[in-house]
Amino acid sequence: MGIDRASCDCWIAGKDDIEVIENPTWEDVEKMISSLDGWNRTLVTFGNDDEGYYMAIGGGKDGRYITYASYNNEEELYNLVNQTGSKEELVELVVGGQRGNFPERNCVTQDMVLSAAKRFFETQEADPNMEWEE
Repeated sequence: MGIDRASCDCWIAGKDDIEVIENPTWEDVEKMISSLDGWNRTLVTFGNDDEGYYMAIGGGKDGRYITYASYNNEEELYNLVNQTGSKEELVELVVGGQRGNFPERNCVTQDMVLSAAKRFFETQEADPNMEWEE
């Protein structure tokens, strides 16, 4: 049980030189999240493959991120929601090295991401004090 792996992409000249940490500490994960810049570093994932759960955090451009928690080997996905964001307005972010448009409602701040990530790291649960949607 618990988080047994964390990874962060690192795009250099079109190639991903992924960083992987086995049995990471919260400080390791926090540092990876803080390194997201929406260009070279665009995706952090951490979780437990054997148990079938993980959290993914992508983006970073202009302090905007998308975040979701996955359970049961991706059968259940929950997106973190920005309650003040529009469902219709789109925000361009690079996630996992791929440029895409995401509803503003799903683009959250770094403070929200760090809070949700810490809760998930400690309990493997989506923070019940935040809004999530399937």
